[in-house]
Parts: sequence; structure tokens; C-alpha cells
Amino acid sequence: MKLTTTEIEEIIDYEIIVDCYEEEEVNMGWAIYMEENIYYPFEAEYQVKKKDGKRLWSNVKVVGNETDESNFEGGSYYVEVEYNDILIPVDLDKLRNIEADEETMKALQVWQYRNNY
Repeated sequence: MKLTTTEIEEIIDYEIIVDCYEEEEVNMGWAIYMEENIYYPFEAEYQVKKKDGKRLWSNVKVVGNETDESNFEGGSYYVEVEYNDILIPVDLDKLRNIEADEETMKALQVWQYRNNY
């Protein structure tokens, strides 16, 4: 389900930054929202760099988050992806073609809106 701009702005105003007065509180609100609304695991594509320097979009499994309210700095949200039995911390914005449940997709729409705002 695709959220409208109004729905996204209401989520931001009434769920994420409600009662926030300082940047640290806003950051904490975002970290908590993401932690509570993204459900793992889910599938996505991530661009990996091969030994020869070429970059290749590969399917990965996103297995958890690497960001919580104690280390969220307001600019990036990191997740942990599994690629060839290796766990890699990845900026959420570096993923594409995400396939996840409806609640996760809604949270990702809100996050994307925040980044484009």
C-alpha cells in the first residue's frame, strides 16, 4: 500500500517527532520508529564491489538493524545484510528493489520521504 503525502506527514508529526524539542529527541524518535516498524528478515538488492573493481547488484537478505536510539545520528539508518554467509552493515538508502511485508514497506516510505524532504 502506498501512503499519501498527508499520511506520511501525519506519521512524522504525530508518531515520530511529537513532543520533540531538540535534535537529539528527534533522532531518538526516528530510531525508535524504525526499530518498531521494520520487520526482519526481508529481501533487497545491494551493490557489491568485486575484487576486479566492478560493481554488481546482488540479492541480499536484510537480517537486522545496526542503528538504535543510542547511535542514530539523524542522517543514516544502518541495517545488517547477509551476503554469501557474510554479515555487512549497510546504509538503508543503499538498498533497492526491497521486498518486505506491508508494515516495513510503509516505514520505508516514511523514511524515503524524510530523506527527500
